[in-house]
Amino acid sequence: MLNQQIKGLGLDITPIYRIARLVDRYDSETLNLLFTAKEIHYCQSATNYHQYYAICFATKEAVGKALGTGLVSIDWNEIETEITPYNLIIHLYGKARHQAKKRHIQQWLANWCYWDQHILVQVLGM
Repeated sequence: MLNQQIKGLGLDITPIYRIARLVDRYDSETLNLLFTAKEIHYCQSATNYHQYYAICFATKEAVGKALGTGLVSIDWNEIETEITPYNLIIHLYGKARHQAKKRHIQQWLANWCYWDQHILVQVLGM
């Protein structure tokens, strides 16, 4: 893996209270524009679901930065975050996947941390 070249780097920090306000304010139809069905199911089943929504949100922002386009030309739910006990896994669909192919990104390395009511996500496109 060390011989692979980094083709994209993204970093995002998201205050959990902002995501909590967003999630609590909007209906499920609006949330479906931002999050995939798998993300919503996973986050809703978590004890601290606002934190998990913040992880998904920050990951989308970080991936958009790593792709060099932001989320301007990509639908939010085309970037899916899978949170496991040991990993943060990124799945891309549609225009997000196409953009990654254009940048020759074949693999993502991602991690997150919690700090002072914020979520920090870092992604590397390899």
